Amino acid sequence: MLCRVFAFVLAASVFYVLSLSIMSPPTPNLEVRLQSPSVPAKFTPPIPLTIQVSVQNKGETPATVLKWGSPLDGRANVLGIFEILDTENDKVVEITTVKFSRQLPPSVEDFVEIPPGGKIDAEVKIPLVPLEQGKKYTIQAKGWWQAVWEQHLGEVPRENLEKLAGALRGESGRNWAMDMGIGLSTI
Repeated sequence: MLCRVFAFVLAASVFYVLSLSIMSPPTPNLEVRLQSPSVPAKFTPPIPLTIQVSVQNKGETPATVLKWGSPLDGRANVLGIFEILDTENDKVVEITTVKFSRQLPPSVEDFVEIPPGGKIDAEVKIPLVPLEQGKKYTIQAKGWWQAVWEQHLGEVPRENLEKLAGALRGESGRNWAMDMGIGLSTI
């Protein structure tokens, strides 16, 4: 009898541990799309690139999003969110990036509300991109959502906004680039 109880407890413990490792936390139902920037027929590198970004809420509820570290961030152009890759040799084009800390709590301007089925558009200007004439590139936006609440901004308790509590977060390994890569030709 004692062996059966021990076996049951052991099996239940193993099941519990495995279920925790298999189940992943829910991630925000947001889709990022990039529009290919236009490049002049003739240019002298480095050149600025302007990327049109849209974030669509694919969910059935509003989404309140912290813009920090996302394509909606006002500093997205220097945060290393965008990666430009030479398609000929898979080499990453070096662009200037900056790392900095932000002071908590975020301000109200650091949040945006996206209605169900709605989208937010942004324009990101990346300065001084060393593209070469006659080459093809892809551009991807990579990262994760730091805080998303599936409700109206006005309904999220102020304390939750200040402490980023009760929010969904994108997984670190999951990125926006899965199907958002775009082509760019300098030919």
